[in-house]
This record gives sequence, C-alpha cells and structure tokens, in this order.
Amino acid sequence: MSKFSRLIVFLLFLFPLTLRAQELLPPAIEAKDEIVVTASAVPEPIGSSPAATTVVTKADMERREARDIADVLREVPGLELSRSGSAGKSTTLFTRGANSTQTLVLWNGVKLNNPYFSGYDWGRFSTAGVDRVEIVRGPFSALYGSDAMGGVVNILTTPAQSGFSANVQGGGNGLFHSALEGSWKRGPLSVDGAYVHRKDDGFSRNDDLSQDSGNVGLHFAQGNVQAGLLARYDRYDLGIPFNLNGTASALVPSLRRRQNGDEWQIDAPFVVTVGRFQMNASLSDNRHLDDFVDPEDPFGSTFSSTRSNTYRGAWRAQTQTAAGLLIGGVEYETAKVKDASNFGPSVDGHSRRATSIFFEDRYSRQLSSSARLELSVGARNDDFSSFGSELSPRFGAALVAGTNKWRAGYGHAFRAPSIGELYFPFAGNPDLDPEKSRSFEIGYDHYFRSSSASVTLFHNKFDNLIVFDNARFSFQNTGRATTQGLELGLDGAITDHFRGALSYTWLDTNQPDTGKSLLRRPRNSGSLSFFYDLGGLATGLVVLRSGDRADVLPIAPFSRALNRAYTTVDWNLQYRAGGVTPYLKLENLTDARYEEVLGYRSPGRRALIGLRFALR
Repeated sequence: MSKFSRLIVFLLFLFPLTLRAQELLPPAIEAKDEIVVTASAVPEPIGSSPAATTVVTKADMERREARDIADVLREVPGLELSRSGSAGKSTTLFTRGANSTQTLVLWNGVKLNNPYFSGYDWGRFSTAGVDRVEIVRGPFSALYGSDAMGGVVNILTTPAQSGFSANVQGGGNGLFHSALEGSWKRGPLSVDGAYVHRKDDGFSRNDDLSQDSGNVGLHFAQGNVQAGLLARYDRYDLGIPFNLNGTASALVPSLRRRQNGDEWQIDAPFVVTVGRFQMNASLSDNRHLDDFVDPEDPFGSTFSSTRSNTYRGAWRAQTQTAAGLLIGGVEYETAKVKDASNFGPSVDGHSRRATSIFFEDRYSRQLSSSARLELSVGARNDDFSSFGSELSPRFGAALVAGTNKWRAGYGHAFRAPSIGELYFPFAGNPDLDPEKSRSFEIGYDHYFRSSSASVTLFHNKFDNLIVFDNARFSFQNTGRATTQGLELGLDGAITDHFRGALSYTWLDTNQPDTGKSLLRRPRNSGSLSFFYDLGGLATGLVVLRSGDRADVLPIAPFSRALNRAYTTVDWNLQYRAGGVTPYLKLENLTDARYEEVLGYRSPGRRALIGLRFALR
C-alpha cells in the first residue's frame, strides 16, 4: 500500500470522529435537504435521491478562489481530469473510468457535447456566473440519451437572490483575470448575467491564452406560467508551444502554432401548470467554431476550421399520482458539422438526427415514522438517422432511515457514433453502431447537520466501443472494457470555524482483448482540503493527488508508457471587510513538476493577488 493510500485510510477513520463535533454546532439546514434537479430532471432533496450525487456550490468555488469549473471537478470522487499543458489547453474528463466522450455535459439543461467527435473540452469554462454544479455518476441515458454513460455534469447559472459582485486578480506569468456578475429580481421578472476577461502568458513561449466569455438570463414567473431566455458565449485564442519534428523523434518549439474559436448556446424554456399537470418545453441551439493554423509545421503550412451546431426541441409533462411522480416526454435533435483543412473539405454539412421518447416513475413510500423507500424507474428510446434505435432502461432504489441512506442502481447507457466517426474521409464508417454499457452500483450516505459522508462501489461493462482499426484504416466497433472501483467522500464543518473535505477513488480498468488498463486513469486518486474561518480572516489548503497511470509516448514509436504520480498543493488567504475581500493565492505551492498528459508539462508555482467585491 502506498503512503498516500495509508494516509487516506487513516483519515477515513479520523474524519468521521471529528465530524462528531457537529453535535456542538447550532441547528442548521441539513445537507440532505439541499435541492438537486439533475438526477431525476425534477427538484428533489439530495437526501432522497437514489443516485450518487455531488453538488459544488458558489461558496465552494469562492472558498477556493477557483477560476475554472475544472479546478473544482478535480475534487469530486470518481472524476479524473487530464489537461494538455497550461491553462486553457485541451482538458478531458473521465467519470468512473469511462472515456472522455462518455460523460454528458449540460449548461442549465442544454447539452454542450460537440457532435463532431463527442466529448467536451473543459479547458476554459469559467466559474464566473455559475451558481452551482451538480454531478451525478452512473448511467443516465434513460433520462438524457446519448453520451450519459459515465455520468452527467450540469452547470447551473440562475442565482437564488439579487446581488452584484466583481473579482479581479493578477499574478505571475502575465496572468490577469477579471469577472463581473450580477442579478436583479423585481416581481415576476428577474435578470442575471456575468462577463469574464482573461489574459495569461503561460509558462513558455507561445503558451499564451486570451479569453472573453459571458452569459445572460431573462426569467419571468407569474402564476402558473414561467418563461425564460438564456444565452452563453465564449471566445478564446491560445498558443500551442510544442510540436513534433519531421521525423516524430522529438518535441520542438512551435512559435506560430495557434488555435482559436468560440462557442455559444441559446435556450428558451417554458413551463406551465394546469391542474395536477406541469408541462415543460424548451428550444435550444448549441454552436462550436474551432480554427487551427501552423504556418511552420514540418510538413508545410497547415490549417483547419470546424463548425458544428446542434438544434434541440424538448417537451416534458409530469403529474403526481398514487404510483409516484410520473414524468414523460419527447425530444428532437439535429446536429450538423462542416470541417475543412489545407487538404480540402473533410466533412461538408453531414448531419445526424434523433427522435426520443422517455418515461420515468419517481416513487416514494413512507415505511415508518423514520424510514422511507425511494424508487426511480425509467426508460428511453432514441431513434437515430445514422444507425436506428436504442433502448436505455435504468432502475434506482434508496432506503432512507433518519440521516442514513442505502442506495443501489442499475442501468444501460449508450453513445451514438459522432459525425466525425461516421463520415470523416477515408477513416469514417457509416455502418457504426452505438457504444453500449451496463452498470451497477451500491452505496451508503450519512448526513450530519451541515456535513455528509458517502461510499459507493461500482462496476461498468462497455461493449461496441468505437476505436480506430489500423488494419482497416477506419473506425470500428471492436473495443471492450470494464471499470470498477470505490468512491469515498467526506465534506463538512468540523467546528464553528474549521471545515474540511476528503475524496478518494480506487479505480480498476481492463481491456479484455489486451489485458491492459485504460490510458490516463490512475488506480488511486483523491484530494484533501481544509478551510479555517475566524471572523473576517479565512485561509484554505487544497491537496490533489493523482497516482501512476498508463499513457502514450508523445514521440515515435508512440508506445505505452508509465506516467508518474504527482501531488499539487494550492493555498489561499482571504480577508473579508464587509463586501470587500482582498486575497492572496499560491498555486502549485511546492512547484511540483509533472505532466497530466505525457509531453505536456503542467504549470509550475504561481502567486497571485486579487480583490473581490460583493453587494447583496
């Protein structure tokens, strides 16, 4: 057992004992009463949900002075992120060992995954304007359809109250980050918005990042009618500091290798209640544009431009009956991609369409004065123009007794072949079938006054995985994999002034055809965080650990290699004086030298100072 594993085991015994100090704290809203919406697509207390759910709040982000959503996802059990270098670079998310294309990403319920080659790049999603992030782990195609094989991450930006805040920070290596956000409520009308501007020179030549992003929401609620209009925009420009030489034998500086682009989403939700029925409808548009250029590539000037857009319409109805809360709905989605490069058009307007129908029964039964049974049973049928239909069932159950919850779940999930996998020149295969998975989990949660502890065992089996077949020089459904593991989480107040959190994931992955583990998934990973607050003075320490993992050499012969474990430490000090909070933060305090992806050195130590202003 490694030193890190022994430390985790020790803290798992120590931490629950320290949480007994909760008995000394004044009454507070119990953690189990926190409302979540992602696990069942309807509001429910987290203490009643049969799913493995984690919520990251705005207070959590401010406590850490986190700039990006990726910074806080690293502390969630079961999640592992890999970034190709410094801030802004391509960042992938693995949920319970599933591929990076097998986690569904939502923004206020709008799907963000790119239809070209699936997945979502977490490199630049700012925390500004984000009220909370809900993460559910496990198969959720029964509710959300394609891509929700490992889990769902839903980023919510509608604030609970009126207010205004500004945050500006500067630091080493040319970092400048500024953010404005605010919300206003008057009668049935509310408006909220946020804007972010960031500049960062990075840690080597041509490693810079420039970013501007923002979101705005308009909401109306009167009587039995609710309506809204939400929009989000992000623009970026960054340098890629290294490239392979002409013989692929070494990485060399690339001083003019650049990538830029933008993405935007628009959503128009509408809700009406008629008697016992509530009906929800929404229309959304998700667009991505990414351009790449390198006039000094060893094989000559290269460029590419990719544009994708996804239109989606959804209608859902729900009603409470003796058999539970019945939810049913239909969706229609069409996605289109255009891609061109110096070699000519690659994918020219190819599209993928899907029509879906789903049903869920959310049932609750009181068994005694202190115990109740929670059930979630659902299924969804997705009919795709590219391959046909796919049926995805899911079952979840929880026994809630006081502050204890025992839960179990089983489900099937799938990922539809992306447009690039279907139609990319020479390599595309229009006969591809969807990737499929079967998953099972059991877990236990305990809730304190303002704290929680959880443990989950899970097992996933993936079939029909889409991989590139070198012999046929095309994508084929030949991959198989299994992932299984243990997730542990502790989070809460230890005393009036002291708060802590711990997460640990043990993950075992295997490819039956080769007997090898999956790439970039460490067997052991976790985090420790401690926050001390005394009056206006507050300090926090976050320790992240990622264990040894298999990777691929970035140069010829591109064979498997071991990427060594690493530990990073972030520390910050804040002083709150009314609505003004100056702060100091040290990132990678120990100046650890590591690579999340082989060949792409991660940032070293950096100091920054900032000022946050809030008006409520």
